[in-house]
Amino acid sequence: MADADGISSPSERERLLRAFAELLAERGYEAATVEEICERAMVAPEAFERTFDGSRERCAAAAVNAILSETMTVVARSYSADRSEWENVIYGVKAILELMAANPSFAHLGYIGGPKMGPPAAREAYETGRQMLEVMLERGQAYSRSASGPPKTALAALGGAETICRREVAAGRASELPRLLPDFVYAATVPFLGQEEALRLVRRAREICLPDV
Repeated sequence: MADADGISSPSERERLLRAFAELLAERGYEAATVEEICERAMVAPEAFERTFDGSRERCAAAAVNAILSETMTVVARSYSADRSEWENVIYGVKAILELMAANPSFAHLGYIGGPKMGPPAAREAYETGRQMLEVMLERGQAYSRSASGPPKTALAALGGAETICRREVAAGRASELPRLLPDFVYAATVPFLGQEEALRLVRRAREICLPDV
């Protein structure tokens, strides 16, 4: 359905984005045709035309931007002024992993499909999201216990986390991503805080994500 201005309702747009993400995960970008996207989303082709001007490239970029926006939202919601900066990092990473675990097709889009997609707009959206996450991690430099942290520490930590996530998602284990929180916390904190403090935060991460273990 469209509103009075002829713009597709959010429910239609969301269904189209989810359908695109699912088809991308199943068949790849080239095989995710407009007809199949609309059929999977159970909306008329006119809705795709209204929403994305009939462009798969715009749909792809919108899908990447949607998961990026949701990622930023859950990270913001996880923040508490009552915690230390590094504990907020733990909760922020936990929120991202839980989001991906709950949305396997979008996890595939974020870690596998996004980097491989051909459309420049989609790749640019993916790179923008990656840079935003890198900036978030680089904030840890202000809390580093060393006078000068290793160069490109945040980029290295993010790259390592992406590699692990990509492997798990490709193996169909997106639902298990939250259990990897301690590993990610260690990789992100040890260059800034040293072994002892990083291990303390790892123990805290285990308490948060594996309270019954």
